[in-house]
Amino acid sequence: QRDYVLEALKAGKHVLLNDPVSTSMSEFIEQQTLAKKYGKFIQFTTMFVYQFQVLRFMDKVLGDEEFGTVRNIDASLYVSYQDVEKVGVKLPLSKEDGSIRVLGRFCVLVATLFYSQVGSFAESAKVEKVQFDENGMTSAVCKVKFTGGRVLTANVGYTKRATRQSIKLDASTRFATMNDFVIEHPDGLATYRVYEKAPKIKDIEVTKGEAIDLAGGPPQDTMMWRTFVDLCKSLDKQGGWDQSEETRECRVLANV
Repeated sequence: QRDYVLEALKAGKHVLLNDPVSTSMSEFIEQQTLAKKYGKFIQFTTMFVYQFQVLRFMDKVLGDEEFGTVRNIDASLYVSYQDVEKVGVKLPLSKEDGSIRVLGRFCVLVATLFYSQVGSFAESAKVEKVQFDENGMTSAVCKVKFTGGRVLTANVGYTKRATRQSIKLDASTRFATMNDFVIEHPDGLATYRVYEKAPKIKDIEVTKGEAIDLAGGPPQDTMMWRTFVDLCKSLDKQGGWDQSEETRECRVLANV
């Protein structure tokens, strides 16, 4: 794969990689360096799995001045063995399909999308707990620290039960939750809730909030191609990588 990617970049083409497992970190850094040299964009498809609903959720949270700055993100992603192909793996799981490498990646990417808006990026990661079975590493608890004192706590794993996925964004005065942030709901629906924290009364924190249903939008594949094309056009318009607002999202994704 490496040779094809390098030749495509040298030929002045943007590149969307479909198989992150076959690309090592050193090779990806090499490819990113060449992409910037030629003013082109290169990314994995997993960077664009975010659904229409997730983007709407981000707009709601980040666009609400009263919500405040997000300090902590708790992500929980447990994927049923019946759904593993939806996250790019197949049964039986291989040693490359561990829960941290596959499922933890989604949690870090979503957290980065939120934190990067305020100039905060991952600086360290720690695996606090792991569990194994005959299929390999099936679950883990990870904590990723971002600059500015922000934190992501990710609980990820494969399960024989139904798929469960949720993400919680915690700010000083409010917090928000959303389900279906990785695997799209079969009916194209998603609900997120925004809660307002109340002063503690006898050590009980009372909250009030609102629930908002998001109607389905374009499917993931469509969102992926639209986003990728828009980012590529932003680089072409600027004549390559620069520090302008037009190429900011490219820089964010390249730095994940």
